[in-house]
Amino acid sequence: MKLKHTRAGRAGGFTLIEMVAVIFIIGILTTFLVVTLGKTGEAAKEKITASYLQQLSAAIAEYENQHGDFPPSAWKEEWNTAPNSTNVGAEALVLTLFSGKFQANLPDDRLVNTDNDMSQKPLARFPKADLFELKDEWGNPIAYLHRRDYKRQDVYLLLDPATGEPRESSLLAAMNPKTGEPFNPRGFQLVSAGVDGEFGTADDIGNWAKPEEE
Repeated sequence: MKLKHTRAGRAGGFTLIEMVAVIFIIGILTTFLVVTLGKTGEAAKEKITASYLQQLSAAIAEYENQHGDFPPSAWKEEWNTAPNSTNVGAEALVLTLFSGKFQANLPDDRLVNTDNDMSQKPLARFPKADLFELKDEWGNPIAYLHRRDYKRQDVYLLLDPATGEPRESSLLAAMNPKTGEPFNPRGFQLVSAGVDGEFGTADDIGNWAKPEEE
């Protein structure tokens, strides 16, 4: 009877090796789940950002329909002196779409001021003089270029995805490798830096259809 009791006790429990193996397997499964969910989350952010670029493009097209030209991506003289040259295209876009002359059908929850700059007086319909940008799903400014400024190199302040610290990233108009000219040559470009928070990389999201790879 005593021997039977001992065997039953051993059969109903775990040895140290078995417990270590179970913990190891759980660790692998947890890592796989975290990575999978992380990739799914980033894919969702990419789709939401691409959808928002379409919404923003529609607002810009409506402005062009009313005023005969797309919003500028350069600082206008009537706005007085620009505080700096960072995020200028995105800021000019907000000043235009949210001005008293045009009321864009866009929510205010995407407004962000990554470089914390201000104009000498309020220039948009907001009581504050902050020079806002419109952000993507990673909290970074969505860059804007009017076709007149496609040859210009802009500087944007973006968040490092690893540290969350702001860093500068240079922007050039995205080029169509098939034709050798900029995408949307007769219009404008909207660009999100994507998950890596860096312009000019493969994960950038723009308001154009990427050509099919041959």
